[in-house]
Amino acid sequence: MGKVKIFKKRKFQREQREQNFKLSTSSNNSVKLLLDGAETFAAITEALSNAQHRINLEYFIFSDDEIGRKIKNILSERAKSGVKVRVIFDALGSWRLGRNFISDLRNAGVNVHVFLPPKLFNLRLSLTHRDHRKIITVDGHTGLLGGLNIGDVYLKRWRDTHLQIKGEAVAELDRIFFRMWDRLNLKKNKITPEELNSKIIDISNININNSVPVKIAASGPNEEFRIIADEYIKIISNAKNRLWITTPYLVPDEKLLNALYLAASKNVDVRIIIPFKANHTLVSWASQYNIDRLLEHGIRIFVYQDRFIHAKTLISDENIASVGTTNLDMRSLEMNYEVQAFVYSAKLVAELENAFLNDLRHCSEEKLNDRLKNRSLLQKLQAKIGKFWSAVL
Repeated sequence: MGKVKIFKKRKFQREQREQNFKLSTSSNNSVKLLLDGAETFAAITEALSNAQHRINLEYFIFSDDEIGRKIKNILSERAKSGVKVRVIFDALGSWRLGRNFISDLRNAGVNVHVFLPPKLFNLRLSLTHRDHRKIITVDGHTGLLGGLNIGDVYLKRWRDTHLQIKGEAVAELDRIFFRMWDRLNLKKNKITPEELNSKIIDISNININNSVPVKIAASGPNEEFRIIADEYIKIISNAKNRLWITTPYLVPDEKLLNALYLAASKNVDVRIIIPFKANHTLVSWASQYNIDRLLEHGIRIFVYQDRFIHAKTLISDENIASVGTTNLDMRSLEMNYEVQAFVYSAKLVAELENAFLNDLRHCSEEKLNDRLKNRSLLQKLQAKIGKFWSAVL
């Protein structure tokens, strides 16, 4: 009888987790595409400066530079004015952030938590599972997410994409933040059910230009495992005409690769933009190995020759767009905590299409025959090392 009770309890807990992380689509939203650092940080600073009740901020990299200090000062001012400000930043991604920076925030009344500081006893876990999300929510009605971390480097040297959402979907971004907050804080500073379920400001009072369906997906090594990857596979498998993808890292798992191969075999126009040189050497070598495989299946690969392109976007056919933090590599898809918005909007698809075509002007297209003929022995060896690294990641 005891074993039966334990089995039923575990089944109930599993069903509850599945229900908690089941993706749902909200309709009452407006979205705004942000295509560079200046536009993105202008939107971020405006939203934060106008906060009246609550700010939630969760970031992989928070830098102590001009942009970082500007945002720190806004958060501090809002906290002193009575706004409840919570901040999570990744210990590894933000390792250069000094104690004085964090102390300034805490002394101003900002509630700061560091995600998984590396320690000897959990070093392997610390290096494997990182909080790669970039989430800001303000007063429960305005949210921002995408590829840009907080730092000056995103103003000129990197090409990236962010998204601003106003409306019902922001409640899901809040829930994602609160789950992480509770996970990190254990019994301290718990989020009350009343705050989790509260609508601080009725979104009917917010200027929403049109009703855009938005689905927010969060993945990570716990309950949310592979939700974003599975959503990608679903979209890729259902594409009829085109799949245009931008990613800084091209190390997908076999399931995603097979989905892309199948799409290309059905004459779907599959194009992928990647950077000329990744900011991680082994990832760059692994991407080179995968380029050959993708080209062999008729998928077109374009290499961005201008700045480092860091955007994580996808458009499918004429009505599905995705913007978020998730790279097409196994670390993002299976190990890190990530967040992605899936938007069902012909307007947003058209805007991302224009951005993609503009990026293509700065790209060279990879050709399989040229790669086989012109690559040096060293480059071929690097690709083989990348293949091995991909397999053991």
